[in-house]
Order: sequence, then structure tokens, then C-alpha cells
Amino acid sequence: MNPLTFLRRLAAAALFMLGAGAASAAIVVIDFDEIEGIYIDSYSESGYTITSLETGVGGGHLHPGSGNLWLHSQYGSSPYQIRRDDGLNFDVLGFEYLGGTSTFIADNGATFDIVGEVPLTYVELPASFQNVNYINWYMTTPDPDDIYGEDWARIDNIVTRVPPVPEPAHAGMLGLGLAALLAARRARKT
Repeated sequence: MNPLTFLRRLAAAALFMLGAGAASAAIVVIDFDEIEGIYIDSYSESGYTITSLETGVGGGHLHPGSGNLWLHSQYGSSPYQIRRDDGLNFDVLGFEYLGGTSTFIADNGATFDIVGEVPLTYVELPASFQNVNYINWYMTTPDPDDIYGEDWARIDNIVTRVPPVPEPAHAGMLGLGLAALLAARRARKT
């Protein structure tokens, strides 16, 4: 076998093994279907936890509502934070939203604002919300001096993507395939 043919076969085998063993990203939707109670501190679903960041009056609290999550901006309300339970980074692609002005801030400094009253709609986040460790959700208080001045917003069906993690077995398979090709070549020579 001439060297050029050998290199072509070697490259084809390597591409096949890499393609066959490539890990794919997993899409996870947080749908809040199991959320229960009122004024709970945190909620976990599908490997993610949403936590109240409240440190002021009234303590931490999430507002569950019929399979979704509500945030209000009344005095004493808290921002929420979403992160993976394993502490690894993830992508947030979008979510369903209904309600008032909100700001979403990722640990990498990315921000996304929803301004004014929004009817139920799917919000797609920009690419800057990919490969983040956490995202905080804040609402603007209409009048910070009025303890009864409040606004509400609902979030549901948060679409996340977990980036693929290369598995050590894939590199091992590639190495074994290359070793087999080299052994076959040596056997042909002898």
C-alpha cells in the first residue's frame, strides 16, 4: 500500500471514530410542573436549582403558581438565581414570559432587559447567555418608596442546553483504531 493511500484510510478512520463518538449537547426544559407551596426558598428540577437571593425583610421566597414561577417587585421581594446543581456551565436559550419590566444578568456580565408589560411570549436570549454559571432575575420596583407599589412577572419553560463533555472513551477508541491500522499496515509489509 502506498503512503498516500494509507494516509487517506487513516484520516477516514479517524473522522469516522470522532464522528461516531462525538458527544451531543442535551436540551433541558425547566417547566415547574412539580413546584408546590408558597414562599419556598428554592426549587430543583432536572439538575438545576432556582433560589431566592433575598436577604432583607421577610426572608427568601419563591412564588410558585400553577406550573410556573412568579417574581414580584414589591418591597422585600427578592431576585432569583438559576444554576446547575453540579456547578458546571450551561446555556440558556430562552423561556416563556408574561409580566412587567425585568432584567436578567449572567455571571459573565451579559444582561437582557424586558421592558414594560409583556403578554405571554417566548423570549429568546442572545448568545451571550451561553456558557454561563448562573443567571439572576430581577424586577424593577415601580416605586421603591411605596410598599404597596408592586409588579409581577411569570417565567416558565426555561430552555437550557448542557454543553457536551468529551468522554475519555472516545479518545481511547480513536487510539485503538489508529493502532489497528498501523498493525494492519505492518502485517501487509511482512
